Amino acid sequence: MIDEPFAPAANWALETDDAFVLTKAGCLETLAKYDTSGALKPMLAVSWKQSGPKTWDIKLRQDVKFQDGTPLDAAAVVGALKHELGAKAPAAAFSPETIAGVKAVDDATVEITTVAPDALLPYRLAAPNTGILAPKAYTGSSTNPKGTCTGPFRISKEIPQQAIQLKRNTSYWGGSVKLATAEVRFIADGAKRATQVQTGEAQIARKIPVSSVQNLKGGSGISVQTQELPRTTELVLNNKKAPFDKVEVRQAIQAAIDTKAITKAVYQGAGRPAVGPFAPGEPWTPEGADAVQADTVKAKALLAKAGVAPASIKMQLIAYNEGAGFSDLAAVIQQELKAVGITVTIKTADYASVEPDLLSGDFQAALLSRNHLGDMPDPLGFLTADYTCKGGYNLSHFCDPKIDALIEKAASTKDPKTRYADYAQVAAELQSRAVDVFLAHETESAAVASGVKGYAVHPYYTLTADLSLGSQ
Repeated sequence: MIDEPFAPAANWALETDDAFVLTKAGCLETLAKYDTSGALKPMLAVSWKQSGPKTWDIKLRQDVKFQDGTPLDAAAVVGALKHELGAKAPAAAFSPETIAGVKAVDDATVEITTVAPDALLPYRLAAPNTGILAPKAYTGSSTNPKGTCTGPFRISKEIPQQAIQLKRNTSYWGGSVKLATAEVRFIADGAKRATQVQTGEAQIARKIPVSSVQNLKGGSGISVQTQELPRTTELVLNNKKAPFDKVEVRQAIQAAIDTKAITKAVYQGAGRPAVGPFAPGEPWTPEGADAVQADTVKAKALLAKAGVAPASIKMQLIAYNEGAGFSDLAAVIQQELKAVGITVTIKTADYASVEPDLLSGDFQAALLSRNHLGDMPDPLGFLTADYTCKGGYNLSHFCDPKIDALIEKAASTKDPKTRYADYAQVAAELQSRAVDVFLAHETESAAVASGVKGYAVHPYYTLTADLSLGSQ
């Protein structure tokens, strides 16, 4: 049994986070794979080559069949990718904004044409949202992954919003699958996920809250795997809504918040004060980047410079229930902003109920946990979605054509060092202008029962062909 925090929607849609559920469940596979070292490797494709500035040729494996027995060929791959392009709200990694066309050259070759020169097309093909299902998955009113995946596990039963049960794919192209059966359960309560490993009801539980980690470490038969994530907790500020449309107001809020105190009190050391959207040590983090030092005197001076009286700022802060520690974090921010005269009220709700307001701009501030390698294993997808004028997940409603141009330039840059330097420049601008207030770089802890072998914390994959239990 594996416990996960988020359940899929009632109707599967690969352009949403449902794709991540299916890849973690070992059902959905992509053309390229993002391994634990960060390297890009073949998966359903064996190779890719840029045949022109805007054209890529993708060579497919010849020995793959979908779980319904139909072959994985170019026609099936083209159909799957076109389905994702035609979604009402396509995923940022693979959308008509970046992809101009997909066609079959022959049975084993797919040609993908991009809107502009795109050096990162293979990275897009590793995003779970570009997962490939059999043609019959798309014949109904919603996408049906049951029996249409290529992965090591096939869905045998779905309990909506609660669990999916899986069986070994005995015809898996990647070789033998060690586990005969598995179940992925969706449990929002992190403490409950931890308890289920302690009681033996689950063998792996992901995203264990900090408050449970120490108790688990003291128990027998359970190990805790903790890994730094490409994920940052941030205070999103609506840059289009007064007074947050003034850079000095946003900088004042940034200066008033003590990120070092937050990581100590809320995250209990399981995280680091944020130096921007990217963590120290990542290749796209600005050189010498450091966390903003808390300074209430500076915060008050910035508000005075903006001509905004602190008492006039009545900020509603959204803290969605699924965010680990968000209720405590919101309370800390409330007190820290009170010290400079800003009044904060806290609104708690499930994420699904607040997302429409976040996307439309009908809010002032919100807490958000954001994975900058979630859309694709390169920050381009994240920066495009979150910080370009037409970005599909631009919750801060920030728009600067110069930033758009810099991100577009990075997309066409083949040399990684040059591309990473562009990302670093964007990150420095976001931090210095306090577009959002970046709070903490996160870690993820997973509780793993003794006897589990072949598991590693990864943002895309949990159930793999190599995962096994000692009794099997």
